[in-house]
Amino acid sequence: MPGLGHSPTFTDSGVALFAGGDYTAEGGSAEAEGLLVVGGNATFAKSGGVFNVGRVGMGSGIIPAAGSPMLTVGGDLSVAPGVTLDVGHGLTSGPRYGGSVRVGGKLDVRGRLETNGGESPDGLGRSAALKPHAGFGGTIRKESAALGALKATGTTEAKGGSVTFRGTGPAKDGLQVFEISAADINNVSTFTFASIPAGSSVVVNVTGSRAVDISPMAVGFNNDRVDVYGSSKFGEAASRILYNFEDSPSLTLGGGGNFMGSVLAPEASADITASTNGRLYVGGDLTTRGAGNESHNYPWNGTPPFSCEPGQPGEPGEPGAPDVPSTPPPTPPGTPDEPGGPDEPETPGATPEQPGTPSRPGGKTPSATPSEPSATPSESAPPPGKDGSLATTGAGPTVMISVAAAVVLAVGAAIAFMARRRRRA
Repeated sequence: MPGLGHSPTFTDSGVALFAGGDYTAEGGSAEAEGLLVVGGNATFAKSGGVFNVGRVGMGSGIIPAAGSPMLTVGGDLSVAPGVTLDVGHGLTSGPRYGGSVRVGGKLDVRGRLETNGGESPDGLGRSAALKPHAGFGGTIRKESAALGALKATGTTEAKGGSVTFRGTGPAKDGLQVFEISAADINNVSTFTFASIPAGSSVVVNVTGSRAVDISPMAVGFNNDRVDVYGSSKFGEAASRILYNFEDSPSLTLGGGGNFMGSVLAPEASADITASTNGRLYVGGDLTTRGAGNESHNYPWNGTPPFSCEPGQPGEPGEPGAPDVPSTPPPTPPGTPDEPGGPDEPETPGATPEQPGTPSRPGGKTPSATPSEPSATPSESAPPPGKDGSLATTGAGPTVMISVAAAVVLAVGAAIAFMARRRRRA
């Protein structure tokens, strides 16, 4: 799995975020990467600025193919005054453009909806708008029950706002299973995963039918601190962890840190201010209202129902060469936010228009760099170290080699040109 970056890396049409009820983005929430599926109504009423869907300013780079659905809503879709809903920003390569929006009910845009060349039909009816995901609520309930029935393979220790999940060696099918009560995980802020075999996926079954409130501050995985943006294991850890809240009626992910791993909560409504790194599936309502919080589309690699799904037939397997954001890399952990940080709307950097390219939102282009977690890590957070885990893969080395080659060729051409000028003189 790739680490966090600005450019698309893989094409995937799987569901990234699912709300069986209503979805609301308010406050300073910034982005939802990948395909967002809403069974009820979707309301984008943040405190002004841009909310990105599909492709985001900075994320996993795992996004739907250009032109394909990136936001599907069974009910009504509304965009409040002063808000720009930007879907599929910068995706201008391939046979189609931008990101499509499908609405079962009424499309009410009092702000601005930018699909960057994608379609935005409304009045389709719920089933048609959500197709092929109209029955996804049943899918997550079935999968949650199946995972919840698994016997724990490792040990769990919760103490003083911290919890440690420790593996006990290779398990059947490579799946490490842990169990913790909703009462014990409530108010936990530091999560440690220890002795997890290389290549193993992790499921944490949270038992009990009580509400859960978590404010993540630090996450360790096999002696590495993985919740900071500079971690080389960020994408790997996010894609290996899943929390299964099978019976919880309510889930709150508070604070301004990074929650690492996917979430199954088929009976819950969720309130989110932290940034999430994994796929988020809730059966009830889903509200995001943080200060610059984002959801990054890392698929859990544990079971087939939630594996990556390829694009539609005839679509390229990769996004091609979308616009490259002009933003700098993320600031190191502990660096103060830049002026206008978390509350600024965040979009991928603007690039010059090209003939035939759909117009982009005008005016000032805010930074696409997400704010760092504002919470101070707990002292119990595991220190960095060597653990022999799988290496993070991606297109980085290839891109670096290509850039280096281009630089060498350009320098050689310049030297040859100057030599010819001297000979003429």
